[in-house]
Amino acid sequence: MGKSVGYGMSFMNPLRDRGEYSARNSSKGALIAEAARVVASLVDGLSIPEIRLRALEGDLFPQRARSTRERIWKSLNQRYLAHGIPWVVDALQKAYKIGPHSPELISLLYLHYAFRDRLAFDFITQILWDRWQSKSLVVTPEDVKNVLDRASESQPQIERWSQTTRDRLCQSIIAALRDFGVLTGTQKKWLQRPMLPLFTAEHLLRILIAEGVRGMDIIRDKSWRLFLYQEHEVSDILGKLAQQRSIRYERVGSTVVLDTPPEWEEGV
Repeated sequence: MGKSVGYGMSFMNPLRDRGEYSARNSSKGALIAEAARVVASLVDGLSIPEIRLRALEGDLFPQRARSTRERIWKSLNQRYLAHGIPWVVDALQKAYKIGPHSPELISLLYLHYAFRDRLAFDFITQILWDRWQSKSLVVTPEDVKNVLDRASESQPQIERWSQTTRDRLCQSIIAALRDFGVLTGTQKKWLQRPMLPLFTAEHLLRILIAEGVRGMDIIRDKSWRLFLYQEHEVSDILGKLAQQRSIRYERVGSTVVLDTPPEWEEGV
């Protein structure tokens, strides 16, 4: 897949949402089944415009209302396609071919869900990370609300949201994290470590390399916290990638030697 494909944004556009918190980004939940259908269509050779048309016309998503299908398409496109980076889209297709319900696909969908929503990313890598370290594992929508309340001083748009919007957003993030395997439970939600297959770990490493992260900063990057990995666990999984010859990795104390394929250094 060459760079000429168009997914709606510049090839150099970053994968991460670095803007202010938005009530739009997280309000659709995990959408794992719908995302799998989109990726399956890519595997079948459909173009992005063809997939969009199928989605809106009701041939791809089961939801009856066209307005609902349109919102789902916009959300999935924003998460997984609109960045316009071919090797990311290739990875989604490879993960789907492993299995439509495989840990590889679900963990990859989760990774990009979190990357494309700053609120979700901050909630996981700050609040849930601290809970994991302290072994205080019960999680509620109120925990997301607390993040919003603290951010409202520096992000005044939050104060303009209705209480209904806030509640729906908080509940949606909790539901999405349950579906992605970060939380478990029905009435009461408990934090658990989500799956991180080597396939997804390699993909995350490639993203960091493309972003210009190097040395110990690779191991310390907060992105690994999405999978609740501490530094020594990141080092262990990089060692496993080295064993399968995906990369060359050595660590002695604070010195890291990491060699990756040259094409990984293309920017995002």
